Amino acid sequence: MSFSFDSVVHLYRDTYYKMPQSLKTFLGTIYGNIPMEVRFGKLYSEYLKRFREFEEADEQFKMDFVYNKTLETLIFAEENIPFYKEHFQKHGVSARDYKSLDDLKRFPSISKHDIKANLDRMYTDKVEKPVAYFSGGSLSTPTQYFQPLYTSRAKHKAYSVYTLAKVGYKYRDRTLLLKGREVSKPDQNIFWEYEPVDNYLYLSNNYMNSDKFPLMYEQAKKFRPKFVFGYPSAVLSFIAMCKKYGLPPLDIEGVIVSSESIYEPDFKEIKAFFGEDVNILADYGHTERVVGAWRLNFDNYHFVNAYGTPRIVDDEIVGTSFDNFVMPFVNFKTGDMVSGEKIYFEGSDIAKEVTNIEGRTQDFLVTEDERLVSITTMCGGQHLPLDMIRNIQYRQNEPGKVTVLVESQTGDVDKEHVIAGMKKLVRDGIDFDVEVVDKIEKSARGKRIICKQGLDIEKIRKKQ
Repeated sequence: MSFSFDSVVHLYRDTYYKMPQSLKTFLGTIYGNIPMEVRFGKLYSEYLKRFREFEEADEQFKMDFVYNKTLETLIFAEENIPFYKEHFQKHGVSARDYKSLDDLKRFPSISKHDIKANLDRMYTDKVEKPVAYFSGGSLSTPTQYFQPLYTSRAKHKAYSVYTLAKVGYKYRDRTLLLKGREVSKPDQNIFWEYEPVDNYLYLSNNYMNSDKFPLMYEQAKKFRPKFVFGYPSAVLSFIAMCKKYGLPPLDIEGVIVSSESIYEPDFKEIKAFFGEDVNILADYGHTERVVGAWRLNFDNYHFVNAYGTPRIVDDEIVGTSFDNFVMPFVNFKTGDMVSGEKIYFEGSDIAKEVTNIEGRTQDFLVTEDERLVSITTMCGGQHLPLDMIRNIQYRQNEPGKVTVLVESQTGDVDKEHVIAGMKKLVRDGIDFDVEVVDKIEKSARGKRIICKQGLDIEKIRKKQ
């Protein structure tokens, strides 16, 4: 079994967060400057080496590596996880039937519903201590699953260092963070927090669109960040508030966005504000840590095939995990959809690149005749009065009928203009009703919820 200081320290993070800022700064700076290899153990160095060497390797090496790691997962799942042993037998397959990359399609898929129904039979503590995690996604209640205590954090930290380097980021570069936990202390008129371990300055997403923004901006300016890292919606809110108060863009080297879908107009707006020479890195991943990908500016998404195996099935990312010897994922339906060009390993549906990752299967609207309209289509913006709109959320519980919540930028919104713009984007099949609201609530961690879809999109897709 592996060991790392980080895995132990991580268990006490809530205690650390409650410490006075001066003590956090002292302890966090010391800990943040300890070499990664010491904090995360030798696994960190091994994973970072793996990602870098894989990228430089020839095609045959890559295909062999993906095949062998996938086979390793299949064998472990079949021999150690009761659910998979029965699941494979039920579908007439075994790990020994996996002879080529294309054979992965012979193995049955699993969904979050399967995990909810069979959790107790889907993990083991034979190799490493399981740690519980939760993800929300398209389900109304969070899904619980398990990761290995030591391996998972070392691997994911190496993955983060590897991918963020694509935009020039080096670990502990000064970074303005617009995502994650809430840090405001309204009674003290404080809406930010310095995190010394990673050298981040958090700004409160909950107060981004308030009259406290000038105070927050001044803190960001004093911090002199080299990078901005946040949800796309939070970065766009920061830009909108700068414009509202006439504040100049920060002098930064790059922008990193993650955890939400990002659309072409978002890229254009970020570059228009911070400068065309400022690169934007979009990082794709999910809480289950099955597969990962990145894109620089508006190029294709590049899957990190040394992290996990991504298949594209009916335009959905279906992933098989590597290195999770607690709760392996085999053909896990992520619920994330792709569009545009798709580049595969030869003779398989295992993806190397895709043009767009559009987000969850639930981020679709359904027409009256049950056609699916991607939210990507709705984010073009060219037909909407964007000068009036700060934020939009779509809500649907019946085919062909969608309520559009609009958060006003100016205090006034021309509803008919919005409806006319929506109809131009969709063409036909949906009746829109617009409601102007003071504020559209975000998730507990500050993510925008662009679509609250009450229909079963997967069921509708299967009919087509």
